[in-house]
Amino acid sequence: MVTPERQLIEGFRRAASKTVSPWVKFGIGDDCAVLQVPSGFQLLVTTDLSVENIHFRRTWHPAKSVGHRCLARGLSDIAAMGGEPIACFLSLALPPKLPQRWVDNFMAGFLGLVHRFRTPLAGGDTSTAEKITADIVVLGRVPAGKALLRSKARPGDRIWVSGKLGGSAAIVKRLYSGEEISPNASNRHFYPI
Repeated sequence: MVTPERQLIEGFRRAASKTVSPWVKFGIGDDCAVLQVPSGFQLLVTTDLSVENIHFRRTWHPAKSVGHRCLARGLSDIAAMGGEPIACFLSLALPPKLPQRWVDNFMAGFLGLVHRFRTPLAGGDTSTAEKITADIVVLGRVPAGKALLRSKARPGDRIWVSGKLGGSAAIVKRLYSGEEISPNASNRHFYPI
């Protein structure tokens, strides 16, 4: 069973407090986070929603992978715009009978990227739901006027990618076919960077 909400939030706060940032003046524990964006920069904001049985399946994706993938999607958006992440927010809706171990492993995957990319968890929300639902907001900064916009792309521009194209789609196809795949840390479908 999932830990009661206040205890859950306190656990998140303690784990998140290990990542310090000059941009987050006040984070978890108040009505709102207070962030400082230095002059000469613009703020980037992205959101991403992950819903059980749509974006992940517990039978295919270990909780640590789900947490990792949840934040990786937002960090990727900030990077695609040429920005640097400065803070993230996580809202979780969890089934009441979900094992606490699943939540702990989800947070381990999520916080692994928080620490790796020095992107403090500055707040969020919790609730109950029939299916696991995780919503993230990632804030980033980019020098004023330097955001890389899709709308500014022109023929002849270079396109940069990381990893191999189609690798994740190939894994999903194999999962749908019933194949069991080990979700190890080197597999980019389960642990994208």
